[in-house]
Amino acid sequence: MTFEEVFESWKKGGTKSEATIKEFAYSIRLFGEFFGSKVIVDVSRSDVRQFREALQVKPARVSGQLRNATLPDLVKWAAKNKGAKRISVGTVNKILTALQALATWAYDNGLIPEDTPWTNPFSRMLLEDKPSDREPWTPEDLRGLFASPVFSAGERPRGGGGDAAYWLPLLGLYTGARLGELAPLTVRDIVMDDETGITAIKFSENEEEGRRLKTISSRRVVPLHPKLVELGFLAFILARQKEAGADARLFSALTRGPKGSYGDHWSKWFGRYIRSIGITNPASVFHSFRHGFKDALRSVGVSEEVHDALTGHAGTGGVGRRYGAKDMVRRFGLKRLAEAWPSSIIRVSRCW
Repeated sequence: MTFEEVFESWKKGGTKSEATIKEFAYSIRLFGEFFGSKVIVDVSRSDVRQFREALQVKPARVSGQLRNATLPDLVKWAAKNKGAKRISVGTVNKILTALQALATWAYDNGLIPEDTPWTNPFSRMLLEDKPSDREPWTPEDLRGLFASPVFSAGERPRGGGGDAAYWLPLLGLYTGARLGELAPLTVRDIVMDDETGITAIKFSENEEEGRRLKTISSRRVVPLHPKLVELGFLAFILARQKEAGADARLFSALTRGPKGSYGDHWSKWFGRYIRSIGITNPASVFHSFRHGFKDALRSVGVSEEVHDALTGHAGTGGVGRRYGAKDMVRRFGLKRLAEAWPSSIIRVSRCW
């Protein structure tokens, strides 16, 4: 079967967001422009390498006659316009990850005969992304943030979305999740693993609800850190469920911004708030919680594949997305997660 044929079958199975369908369709179109309708089992790692190299020189912006140009045409254009801005490493990896996911789905669903010698040619073909310019929060800035009125005096600024002002920074710190993943969470997203009894946060995609994940690998479950339980997060969840039901959004005061994200307006408020309490380091932004979480995992020797699974990062091997919820909890364990972030570096008052 070709990628086009697999894609049509994949669309029929289960609920897919419109954004994910468009993402996969775009990846298939580019691959088809480069190789034609090639049968998946005939795709080699050498083919993937050539395709990857073509993507690396694809211009980031196209206009005029280039709007309808195929990938091979864009490669030729790029050879004559070496100063043009290229698409990012992250975009290249997103395209490769979509194709890898489709190939894996085809095999798992019997579209590739079991007697056919085959390994996924897209496996371990992602590019190494350069380190981000963002840095983790310094211990001093963290102490300053969590000693501020929102955390020490129970203030709930209207611009901060009420309880969102308190919980979103804590969730960012102890889950490493992106603001766009945390802001639209619902009561139903807080789940207990039947096998281990561990409570976790489930990150999934639903475009209609403003839940857009950055990549396929972002679908994941992250065990709830004991510090969040200690601070009353589960009590907060139960209160929201009693007040508005299992489908209630945790932070109902947040509204969507111009891009459809519940975190857009809140992010601007957070920037103003931290400056108002004397945190002026430009590196101290919400996304810096994610970098701190990643560093904490590495500091206790968490393997790269489990690190990627917990943070929703595909990794250079593309392995992170393969973990299911139960498997992630079982492999990682709540105890090790707790050890990754020393709770002694901050003092936060319980409000629930």
